[in-house]
Amino acid sequence: MRRVVMRTWWSLLLFGLFAGIAWAQAMDSISVSTAPDGSKFLTDSKGMTLYYYTADTNGQSACYDGCEKAWPVFYAASISVSAPLVAEDFGTITRTDGSKQSTYHGWPLYYWIKDKKPGDMTGEGVGKVWYVLKAPSYTVMIATSAKLGNYLVDGNGNALYYFSKDSPGASSCNGDCIKNWPAFSATNFVVPSALTASDFGTLTRSDGSMQATYKGYPLYYWKKDSMRGDATGQGVGSVWYVIDPEKFKASGNG
Repeated sequence: MRRVVMRTWWSLLLFGLFAGIAWAQAMDSISVSTAPDGSKFLTDSKGMTLYYYTADTNGQSACYDGCEKAWPVFYAASISVSAPLVAEDFGTITRTDGSKQSTYHGWPLYYWIKDKKPGDMTGEGVGKVWYVLKAPSYTVMIATSAKLGNYLVDGNGNALYYFSKDSPGASSCNGDCIKNWPAFSATNFVVPSALTASDFGTLTRSDGSMQATYKGYPLYYWKKDSMRGDATGQGVGSVWYVIDPEKFKASGNG
């Protein structure tokens, strides 16, 4: 009887140990570290920097094969966070090869193979398509598509547009226009290193509401963009365009 009890005790102990190891492997924490410029960025529990890829605008990963070797995916079955992060901002996607990847505000998370120690941020700005993730999260981000190149999106990957009939500091889109092209609003601007926060601002519309601007020009959504990654408003009426921040001159070509 004593042998049976001992075997049962050892079985339970071993089960607990293995379960604990499995749980530890499944769990990871996301932390916030401070960059040399004082900004806060996301890392894993070991302090290794996490990045986003501008081509992942639709919430799915576009990084495979050689790309994935250089930018390994970050995945944890369960993520714990502390303030100012919010657990609900993190999620999981299934990649085309069936593996899992963690996301932040819908953007898949990656490491950079050339980061060798905690705090390294050597992947920042690589190819003008890889950026660290900040806390608080970005207000405006850069997205990339084969057709449009780089263009501005909000923090959730929704395309932002400008109206070529506007003038700096004023919107001429009202009535049915603003119903079709809702104003993008923000009270402060957190942006990737390729953008300059001071290029963004706000204006007061004729109805008293606030609208965000880029280099003085009002920013809009397009109501027919049904999901993140859509940019179906590009070229509508030959007056609506996405914004390539490196080329933008409000000249009618975005």
